[in-house]
Amino acid sequence: MIHFFTKGDRDAGSSRQRAFLVAEELNKRGIKSAVHQPPLVLASRIPWPKKIKPIWQYLKIFKGIKKGDIIYLQRTIYNKYFLILIVFYKLVFRRKMVFDFDDAIYLHSFSKTKILTKLANVVIVGSHSLADWAGKYNKNTYLIPTCLKFDNYKRFSKDYLKSKEKTTIGWIGGAIDQYENLRLLVPVFKRIIADGLSIKFFLVGALGHKKVYNLFRSVKDLDIEFVDTLDWANPIAVPSCIQKFDIGVMPLVDNEWNSGKCAFKAVEYMACGVASICSAVGENNYLIRDGENGFLANSTDEWADKIKIIYDNPELTAKIGREAQRTIKNKYSYEANIPILQAILAKI
Repeated sequence: MIHFFTKGDRDAGSSRQRAFLVAEELNKRGIKSAVHQPPLVLASRIPWPKKIKPIWQYLKIFKGIKKGDIIYLQRTIYNKYFLILIVFYKLVFRRKMVFDFDDAIYLHSFSKTKILTKLANVVIVGSHSLADWAGKYNKNTYLIPTCLKFDNYKRFSKDYLKSKEKTTIGWIGGAIDQYENLRLLVPVFKRIIADGLSIKFFLVGALGHKKVYNLFRSVKDLDIEFVDTLDWANPIAVPSCIQKFDIGVMPLVDNEWNSGKCAFKAVEYMACGVASICSAVGENNYLIRDGENGFLANSTDEWADKIKIIYDNPELTAKIGREAQRTIKNKYSYEANIPILQAILAKI
């Protein structure tokens, strides 16, 4: 049996895609799996003495883990008491352990990330940059990208041959945490509006933050629609939004944190057949073949030029969208990657 312990609940993107849905896929394939609660972030927020309850719950779960079972830790660095428990349990009872992470969490929690990386029988990461870091401390490091259930997105495939009043540029995620990245779009929008392009910006995940609202309301003549909340756990909520996009964007400031990120935002756009423009940072460079299944951009001028290509060429854009979908189905879907994970788990 595989015992998953997660950073967050099902609404948390990384936990949903790299634990909850993975456990479901493994169960479908006859590998018994369970996601244990409460998530680590919640346990960390509970004050003493109420914190005793989740710790006691973890202890009872550990007691029931049998020899031959596998402990699967998804980004579990957020509770020092859980970390102490897991280190003790691993060293004393010698159970097999997988450590999975999809961001450069070592930049903020170096010691805890290093301990779990060295202690794990297998480390699974979501990007090449993370694989380079983890490989220094554990030779059994594997790269499995953050994946999705392809059919849930394919049913919302973009049709570029339908007529439209404006070209919709879309972004989806937690906007306040991505504020510095989103700022990169402001000069791009100013440039293309000045050049006479008729566009609309559709931002999903603003969460009511005035700072985000004000950022884009400062762009003169920008037609913008904010969506504050979304049922993230609903499997069709995200793709049904993305289907409204003509262009999916993933701007990233070039820094070490962003270099470690998975390219999942673009993966979701591409799974819907939406042409994407992404900053040429980190994992985006491995996902995107510029001009074939999407576009890469390094500067305001490049962003503006590639938006114009999509704006002016619906047939080319539709072709790129189809190639994007093939990329996701073949390399970034559960159908493609769960068998790889099964083989890794079988080894331990």
